[in-house]
Amino acid sequence: MQDNPMLRGLSALRDAWLQASAEPAHRLLVWRLPANASRLLAAFFEMQRHDEGRDTPDYFLRIDTAYELGFRYSRQIKCDLLERYLASQDELREQQVPLGWRGPHEAHADSAKGVVDVLESFVEHHREQMRLLAAVLEPERCVPGEGFERWVEAALAAGPGPRLRLVLIDSQEQPRWQSLLDRLGDKAGLITAEVDLFSIARDTAAQSGGRGPEVLYRQLMADMMLLIERGTPAQVAARAERAQGLALRQGWQEQQSVVQMMLAGSWLKYGDHAQAINAYRQARSAAEGARVAGNAAAPELVMQSWFGEAGCWLAAKQHERAAQTYLQASTSAASIPHPMFTLEGQRMAGWCQLQAGQREAARTHLLEAVRTAKPLSPADRKATTLPQALWDLLLLQDTRRCEKLQEVSAHYLQASMLLLEKADAQARALGPLPPRAALDRIDAQLDGALEQSFHRAQQERERVIQGGDEFFRKIVAVGRDFLDPGWNGLPAIEHPLDHDIPVWSEPPAMQPLPDPAALLQPAPASPVTPATTTGVALA
Repeated sequence: MQDNPMLRGLSALRDAWLQASAEPAHRLLVWRLPANASRLLAAFFEMQRHDEGRDTPDYFLRIDTAYELGFRYSRQIKCDLLERYLASQDELREQQVPLGWRGPHEAHADSAKGVVDVLESFVEHHREQMRLLAAVLEPERCVPGEGFERWVEAALAAGPGPRLRLVLIDSQEQPRWQSLLDRLGDKAGLITAEVDLFSIARDTAAQSGGRGPEVLYRQLMADMMLLIERGTPAQVAARAERAQGLALRQGWQEQQSVVQMMLAGSWLKYGDHAQAINAYRQARSAAEGARVAGNAAAPELVMQSWFGEAGCWLAAKQHERAAQTYLQASTSAASIPHPMFTLEGQRMAGWCQLQAGQREAARTHLLEAVRTAKPLSPADRKATTLPQALWDLLLLQDTRRCEKLQEVSAHYLQASMLLLEKADAQARALGPLPPRAALDRIDAQLDGALEQSFHRAQQERERVIQGGDEFFRKIVAVGRDFLDPGWNGLPAIEHPLDHDIPVWSEPPAMQPLPDPAALLQPAPASPVTPATTTGVALA
């Protein structure tokens, strides 16, 4: 296989894994790499699944089951494993892997030990196809608290055999599993490797071969990426000047814009707002030229330059200038058209005006953001910042009432966490092999208590909403029309069992609200003051 920087990075991961996994006492291994290397690690795991790329004798089983509490997590892992095994039968046959693994069954308890036993049975059945099974635990969602760490410790206490490793992933920037490593001592090991995606990108560009302006440009861009991460703005600017000159000579106007926006990001990172704003304006000038020439990517670049400049004014705490620039960004987005960013520009303009003490201007822009969402589908609305725009309007109208809504949410979250911790403790008290019937009773009691807590929170929030003035209640009505029939502010309180309203255990708390139609009528046109394109004055 041809050698290149990416393959060398993957080889470094392989060597680090083989060295760390050779220590028999380490049944838990924690990968700790730079955050930008996460995709490279994912590629390494994927390679080991396929014969043509596999260069270790081990099988990496990635488990992304969400963690809520121990016995539910264990139960779901077993279900997911069985589903995946049954779905992969054809692929296994093609690889001539013997089938017939029995999978999870009634003897495997809903506990960490039960999961370990299932994994051990998988290793035993496929012992001829692997040296080790690495179960990579990557919960897509994990409730706050120490529950997941307790589950991992219980799994290790269950005594994984010599051919099973539990694997966790964190980063050098956020070493979230360090306390677990400290507690487990000799049972756990750390895996590190000298890999960095920015360096790999730079080396790839430098070794890509060939000649011509395209090759040189790729190298300069890779240099800029690395310097933005590790260098100074002056170093980035020097590379940007070379890349800009090359793009200018070649007539690549859209690339001139890209270079300037990268440079702007570097200035902004180091707090030089004036330089960043000038760079975003240079980027916009190049993008406008590309748009006139018919470049398809240019309108998006123009829009990005407006949003970038607006963010600089905001970072400099020049809120009114930021508001005007966000309005320009919204207008630019509307010309594409791009409804999501049209809405976001109006919303941010309103938020900035609110910070500047311009309450009526803030209300005008926030309402315009809401109107922008009207023609969108419910699914598309939820993908925008419409919920935040509505919440900003509620805050503008009655800050104290919004604080009460947030207090209800905080109390609900705290109550839910206590209920989960109680259920988890009850399950742990049953030992490593808890009877299924006893867990079912705990499960049912937990669901009932969570639903009761949810309905109490809904009722309390509704009382707070109904006590608001007409405008406040109309904004909530828009949320229920545009987003969800039960919308009652931020943070959202979701049904704990994900049930739709028709099957809630108690009637919905929502009461009639005023008709918000008048708020959704188009506002009178008002001129947008263009942001200046020369001269940056920062207080």
